[in-house]
Amino acid sequence: MKITILGTGCIWTKRACASYLINDDIIVDPGSGTLKQLLKSSNKLLHHEKIERIKLILISHYHLDHYFDVVHLMWKIASEKNPNTSATIICPPGGEERIKLLCQLGMSDATYAKLNFEKYIKFVDASKMGTFRYNNFEIKSLKMDHGTTECYGYMIKEDNGKVVSFTGDTNYCPNMQIMLDNSDMAFVDMAGTDISNKHFNIIDGINLMREYKGRCNIVPCHLTSQALDYCIGRINPPKDLMVLDTSLDTPYDFEINKEKENMLEDVNFKFATDKFGKMEGEIVDLQLILTTAASNKSKFPTYCFNVLLHNKEDVVGTVNYSVVPESIESHSGNVSFDLMEGYDLPSVKYECCKLVKNVAKHHKSNILYFTCSPKDEKTRRVYESLGAFLKEIKTYTYMDENNKRQTTEKCIWVWEFNHN
Repeated sequence: MKITILGTGCIWTKRACASYLINDDIIVDPGSGTLKQLLKSSNKLLHHEKIERIKLILISHYHLDHYFDVVHLMWKIASEKNPNTSATIICPPGGEERIKLLCQLGMSDATYAKLNFEKYIKFVDASKMGTFRYNNFEIKSLKMDHGTTECYGYMIKEDNGKVVSFTGDTNYCPNMQIMLDNSDMAFVDMAGTDISNKHFNIIDGINLMREYKGRCNIVPCHLTSQALDYCIGRINPPKDLMVLDTSLDTPYDFEINKEKENMLEDVNFKFATDKFGKMEGEIVDLQLILTTAASNKSKFPTYCFNVLLHNKEDVVGTVNYSVVPESIESHSGNVSFDLMEGYDLPSVKYECCKLVKNVAKHHKSNILYFTCSPKDEKTRRVYESLGAFLKEIKTYTYMDENNKRQTTEKCIWVWEFNHN
């Protein structure tokens, strides 16, 4: 069985919504944007062939990021102008009425009139289906725990005995345990970092991935920005349009290859200590005091500077800049300050940022990421004056020194600039 991960994210990330193509003919959760991902997938079929091959659609639940692109699929599959197409939709109760209404609302009256559901589409109720046979697969549905939303996961068994499972959106529950204990591979909702009654989380998920290593190849999915942040330095999360093959011993390896990681750092992150030993501004200067190689703790190679009063030896604080590879699409900031009382001024922070920008440009980056407390109005004004825009306010869950969960909020600011 070959599984193309059409999307690994949720609706609030740059990544596509969690969705999967099995071989060329089964789609799991055709959420918003799935059709575009399907057309970008690497198999050699023509665009129209990719749609015409779809014969089975599995829907876990009725949230827009899990089934809204069914409208586009119906336009191609259920239309009288494509007489060779047909599909079965396995979905929670009420799917036929809901999907017909969605198509009616999402199309012109003339287009909707051309759809023939009775001829081309068969609906199967996931709550009553038992074991459904499709080609060389046996498919079984299990009710999951997604809060008040009725949600079903699916276990797909090949004739060779291998089982692949998809949890859909769910908190940890008995049926999720059944999936993991009886699957060779499982795509598991690990949405964020908080404990939730609707979703499992990446913190506990990584522990579970290591616990089941060698028994069930667990693939994290439905990842939020917070979950992706937490992955940095801990695991390699799967990527959109990644293709996994169950015939391989380890189709998805989440462990970080330290040797490869170090090699990448040697090539891309050589410190320019001669160029940035000291940088002069008008109010303050930056004096390089330390460079640190990437580690699990620091995540990225980092320059550490003392902040000096201009043309003086008085140290009034420190500023750090971490070199972030362009492939990293989500993290919690790469510029940080620690300024003494009385020098924690907008003018000082502004000039520090302007000087650090030169280091970023040297490493071929045109973006700086900043974080601050949502209540820190002074710092927010500094970032606004630089031309940075407020990307989002994130809630972080982390483990403190006593191994207890703590939660905090931070504003994520992004300053983009050119290399001129």
